[in-house]
Amino acid sequence: MANIELTELKGIGPSIVEKLNLIGIFNLRDLCFHLPFGYQDRTKISNISDLQPGDEKLIKVKILSTQVLYRPRKMMVLKSADLYSNINIRFFYFHPAQAKQLKTGTELLCYGKVSLSRYGLEMIHPEYEVISNDHELKDKKLTPVYRVPKGIGQKKIRGFIQAAISKLDFEEDFLDVEKYDASLNMKIIDALQIIHNPDADIDINEMLPGGSHPARVRLLKEEMIAFQAGMAFLKRKQKRHHAYSLSKESEWTAEVKSNFPFELTEAQARVVSEIKEDLTQEVPMMRLVQGDVGSGKTVVGALAAALALDSSFQVAFMAPTTLLAEQHFISFKSFFKKQKEKISLLTGSTSASQRKRILENLKDGKIKLLVGTHALFQKSVEFSNLALIIIDEQHRFGVNQRLALRKKNDSEKSAPHQLTLTATPIPRTLSMSVYANMDVSVIDELPPGRKPIQTSCLPLSGKEKLIERISAAIKKGSKVYWICPLIEESENLDLNAVMETHEDLSEYFGRDKVGCLHGKLSAIKKQEQVQTFKDSKTSILVSTTVVEVGVDIPDADIMVIENAERFGLAQLHQLRGRIGRGTKESFCILLHKDKIQDISSQRLQVLVDSQDGFKIAEEDLVIRGPGEIMGAQQTGIVPMKYTNLVRDSQYLMETKKVAELICNEEPELANQLIERWISGSIAFADA
Repeated sequence: MANIELTELKGIGPSIVEKLNLIGIFNLRDLCFHLPFGYQDRTKISNISDLQPGDEKLIKVKILSTQVLYRPRKMMVLKSADLYSNINIRFFYFHPAQAKQLKTGTELLCYGKVSLSRYGLEMIHPEYEVISNDHELKDKKLTPVYRVPKGIGQKKIRGFIQAAISKLDFEEDFLDVEKYDASLNMKIIDALQIIHNPDADIDINEMLPGGSHPARVRLLKEEMIAFQAGMAFLKRKQKRHHAYSLSKESEWTAEVKSNFPFELTEAQARVVSEIKEDLTQEVPMMRLVQGDVGSGKTVVGALAAALALDSSFQVAFMAPTTLLAEQHFISFKSFFKKQKEKISLLTGSTSASQRKRILENLKDGKIKLLVGTHALFQKSVEFSNLALIIIDEQHRFGVNQRLALRKKNDSEKSAPHQLTLTATPIPRTLSMSVYANMDVSVIDELPPGRKPIQTSCLPLSGKEKLIERISAAIKKGSKVYWICPLIEESENLDLNAVMETHEDLSEYFGRDKVGCLHGKLSAIKKQEQVQTFKDSKTSILVSTTVVEVGVDIPDADIMVIENAERFGLAQLHQLRGRIGRGTKESFCILLHKDKIQDISSQRLQVLVDSQDGFKIAEEDLVIRGPGEIMGAQQTGIVPMKYTNLVRDSQYLMETKKVAELICNEEPELANQLIERWISGSIAFADA
């Protein structure tokens, strides 16, 4: 099936193929598994008198009059009615032939969304057909609605899918997974037929996401099995690689412990112990360390690095931004003061002469610990004996990039261990699936002495009074982050720009008291702005979300986030985590529009009520889904066709058991399932 080209179907030529390719359809099997996201009921005609605004219905009307209007814009308005009531049909885009066709007395079948205007009920740009009095409804089943590329309408994609289904090779293309799970008691061909062509008496809600129709559950569970089988195979594949055993503790480890100003928390100590155990093995470590903002992941990374360095190997530490890489570089030099000459920083802003020297010393093995950004991926970066890769905030890096870094070592000889750090709390339901090829450690304890951050919501109308309160706080020694979502004014979004906010606050507090940080500044300028804020030369740092990760100013104690309703909860929590790192009481103010939707208000209230990053992440996942939060393309989260790993989490454990069973007993069947549902996208986890 996968080898049958799209052009085998009538009506599909090269231009259509290109468009279908844009949405991931490359063969007939892809067409069959291009599943609907919704349905329309065109099997019965509704009376106009029964319609409510927001309904999507099929109606039969007679045109009473046709008018072409030019104010406020050109449009054609049909005054129409059935036997019971009136409705207007409005077209903003039409051609002369339509106006000629849609004359008084013509009867139409119209399908569309009902809205309410000052003139009463109306449909704007409905799908329609001209009918006769003895017309019979063609549609006997629910009409599926698909994601389509530009230039291909719903009618065309429906025809292509039905044609593809008719060509299915039942014996070759459909696999016997039913014997491994009694609940999969429906053949997948039957499930597909129902999903693409459901009977009119089926409850639409049962077919939609979250529904429990057997056909939907059948497809969902098989996709989950395929996903989990893919993760199981990847984990096995990773374990087949050889890695260096790193067990020596010497001068590098001793230095970290002596220069770290606090005792490790119990959570930190537990995670370090788990990492140590991994590093002693001759198979590559693949461990993800989750820790809430401020939980002390950097020192855990430093202790892991020390074990590799004590064994005379090299370490690569990768950060997503130059600013964050520079801060980690400073941290590592403070941890390894006696060895700081063996630590280097490589970013896109490193000068050509510095870069040449670093690359030479790296290849010769003189540099033991290299901190860097995306610059580490370049071909010219060659290690002598790389044994450990540490990645900070992995979701900021693409799959291919992480794989490229891992291949910096001689894979025939050894694969480097990999440790990933993230301050983005990942709920258990997501981590057990998306990161099933990794061992997961959680730092679930903050350093002692941390006070809860007092969080409150404030409408923008209260901004002036807020500024007055901040002015009083600054006089007492406070430092303030002021976060804005955009760098420059947007015509489309009602947001305060960073530059404008910087000007406004500078007028009030004085230009020498307000710094400005955003992505368009050079790396040097960014560091200057951070340093002046850190040294208390400025009291307010107006910034974009560039401070979300990595900017560490322990005595910053106030954060204002403008247009907070536009941020995700996890991101707001990350931003809030930039304060509250000292001994002073800290405050986070979520500024929002005066009028916001109830759901936005509820989301912000989650931040007010909770300091628990994992609880907040759970809420964020429910609201926005895993792809939005994690960045599906960046994390390697497979873009699943039918499954939401959070919404459908009740099936995770049972499908995981089935997947393991199939992998053990029939690995070829597992491979076929992976090919059917996931194809080549699972390769991410090899990174």
